[in-house]
Amino acid sequence: MQPASPRDGERPDEALAWAQLLLTILEEGRRTATYKLAVLLSLLDCCVLGTDARGRAPQTIPVRDLAVRVLELYWRQVRPYTGGTVLSQSSQPRAVTVEAVRALRAQAGGVGATTPAAAARALPEAYARTVGTIELNLVQMPLGKLQRPQGYSATGASDYPRFLYDDRAFHERVTARQVQRTPMHVVLQPNVPDWLVSLSGLLRPLLELHWTRAVAGFNHQEFAEDRLRDHLFGSERVSLQPLRPGLLEAQAGRCFYCEQRLPAKGVEVDHFVPWSRLPNDALGNLVLADQRCNGTKRDHYADLPLLQRWATRPTVVLEQIADAARWPLQLDRSKQVARGLYAYLPAGTPLWQSPGVFTVLDRSRLADVLSTLEAA
Repeated sequence: MQPASPRDGERPDEALAWAQLLLTILEEGRRTATYKLAVLLSLLDCCVLGTDARGRAPQTIPVRDLAVRVLELYWRQVRPYTGGTVLSQSSQPRAVTVEAVRALRAQAGGVGATTPAAAARALPEAYARTVGTIELNLVQMPLGKLQRPQGYSATGASDYPRFLYDDRAFHERVTARQVQRTPMHVVLQPNVPDWLVSLSGLLRPLLELHWTRAVAGFNHQEFAEDRLRDHLFGSERVSLQPLRPGLLEAQAGRCFYCEQRLPAKGVEVDHFVPWSRLPNDALGNLVLADQRCNGTKRDHYADLPLLQRWATRPTVVLEQIADAARWPLQLDRSKQVARGLYAYLPAGTPLWQSPGVFTVLDRSRLADVLSTLEAA
């Protein structure tokens, strides 16, 4: 397999013009909700998750897949902030998607389900209804308005640039029955999937920043921006504690990265594919590391031998850990995330090897490693 290169056969001026249109959306002075930002992040994530064995991001994304991702984004955001307040995500009195996710999370908490994947297993009917509610709301609202310039009239709105996807099928007149009878899809414009994935390292923090500032505005409060952003998008690391015993045994008491024996204190659960690249708390993405390795790796991509070691861990052992901790494994999904993100890294990208040591990405070697990951 030869992984995709985001620059193959691509005109730089086209990518630049596309990026400028996207920035125009982000820089809108007046925002009434965070839904557009949620759609953009979900499109980005669905492209990463849907990258195929050839390293190509998908051109077509089911709206239901977007709805699942939107649910996952809002899941952590509907928990109370400091003082027990659930932060508003809109300037309007009612926010359908946020209310649906909040209700599902409250119901899931009653049966001990703390993640969307756990809620899907424990409450399949309630989960499906919530996804359906979000799907219809996406079709009726943000998907049809995302690319429309601020203040643009809905009547005769046919000449604004549809630079992400053709949005003419998405409007408020679409009914729930229509969506149920004929599932709808977002068909991205040529090159857009590749641009979304290859620029994800820049787009994600920018989208999260705008989202954080929008929430601060909707709640009419002074927030410490870093603290608010961590509440909205950071990992709930304390919840990973139940996984330590199983991972410690699976790694024979050694740090995944340097393979030195882990100390009695200072053992940390690390996201192999960094949380900042695509949030993923599934066991398939987690390893144990000592403080030095975890502290220096941070948001960096790991070197290719480490990627290969991570991808070839014994599946049976991981399944046993997940079952014992009642934690979602999602091994295939975690590998899809890694494959999608690594496949679009340009040659020369610094890869973390060990504390203070980096290598540069050799794309000819990457092809072999991703092939191994696919086979694993």
